[in-house]
Amino acid sequence: MKRHLGRAILFAMAVLWSVSIFGCSTSPQVMPTGSDGEQSVEIPVHVTRAQDGRPSKAGSDEKIVQYDLNRDNKPDVWAYLGPMSNPDNPQEITQEGLRHKEWDFNFDGKVDICRYYDFKGGAIRDEMDLDFDGHVDVVTYYLGGKKQRQEYDYNFDNTPDFWKFFEKDKLARTERDRDFNGRIDQWEYYIGGKLDRIGLDEDGDGQIDKWIQQDKAE
Repeated sequence: MKRHLGRAILFAMAVLWSVSIFGCSTSPQVMPTGSDGEQSVEIPVHVTRAQDGRPSKAGSDEKIVQYDLNRDNKPDVWAYLGPMSNPDNPQEITQEGLRHKEWDFNFDGKVDICRYYDFKGGAIRDEMDLDFDGHVDVVTYYLGGKKQRQEYDYNFDNTPDFWKFFEKDKLARTERDRDFNGRIDQWEYYIGGKLDRIGLDEDGDGQIDKWIQQDKAE
């Protein structure tokens, strides 16, 4: 399991690097989540994702541009283009914008990562399949071009069990469901990107029972 997860994480890093190189725009509504003002973005309503990892179906107002990276005469990248409106000025609509893009990095016909873009071309959400089973394992949310939150599915059961929260591009805290029972039982808090303290729920009631303070000595 650890070896498999390690390969998956390395693959994720390579994919994100490749996406930045091959970088490839949508205008969904930004929705607040939680009481602390965190923001996330819903999937654009025009996207119809297949359940088995196949590329999305084009919307009625979209066209798909396909690319063949390994030159085997089969598409590996799909770009979805269509009219887009400016959320700050709904009357402003582009004739054609890049709404989202999908990549098949291991050339098995399944989408490994899907990235959604805003009206200005900035990333708003990534969906990544780490174990090549056609299901999303990591979701990353962006706001204003900065990473806001990540959701991980470490045991590959299609349910998040580890969350990362960022402030000004630095890791601020994490939440983890260590026993995969659907309840958070570990919290980590960071200051300046460095781990400051860990909270543990030891009796399964969803409340922190024990704090572990990190040694700040250099």
